[in-house]
Amino acid sequence: MKIILISGPSGSGKSTLAKMLLKKAKHGYILSTDSYYKTDLISNIISKFFKSYFDRILSLNINLIKSDLYEILKNKKIYHKYTYDFKNKIVKTKNISVESIDFLIIEGIFALELMDFISKHDYFLIRLNIKKEICLKRVCKRDKKERGKDKINSVRDFKNAWDIYKNKEYKYNVEDKKKELIIEKEINLESLLSKLSINT
Repeated sequence: MKIILISGPSGSGKSTLAKMLLKKAKHGYILSTDSYYKTDLISNIISKFFKSYFDRILSLNINLIKSDLYEILKNKKIYHKYTYDFKNKIVKTKNISVESIDFLIIEGIFALELMDFISKHDYFLIRLNIKKEICLKRVCKRDKKERGKDKINSVRDFKNAWDIYKNKEYKYNVEDKKKELIIEKEINLESLLSKLSINT
């Protein structure tokens, strides 16, 4: 199974790239770390008082996402899908049936934290290093549409999230640089597909 990790700060285009790759890949599946936030009472309380809670690893339900990863890596299948509702701070579960998964895309601000878990598998890391002002513009647009957040709060939260991500980003290194690609500008999809050796 080929695994693609897509990492980058908020608004860098991780989800968009993942969907583009999925359209081209056979037997693919996207696992988004944004779908695995903790939803217990303590986490909901902490999120109200802890600065940039959702941008820190303590907000991720690491056991749940690793359980799904284990199932996919071992059996190449999954029968449920989680989606996090940012407005109501709940996880919605949908029954699905995806089998014969040969191409797994892991995307999200916590993709780097899963590198150790998949390090023994055939993986490739894509780092999206998009300009800060571009990411901010995208985040403000998304937050207003999907999360009901005004621009002032979006800008404040984005700046905090940016600093948190950038401070942790290069703590995660890939020994074999042939397994890593840094994208700073517009993506050439055909060139990327060729580099990833994806069968379309």
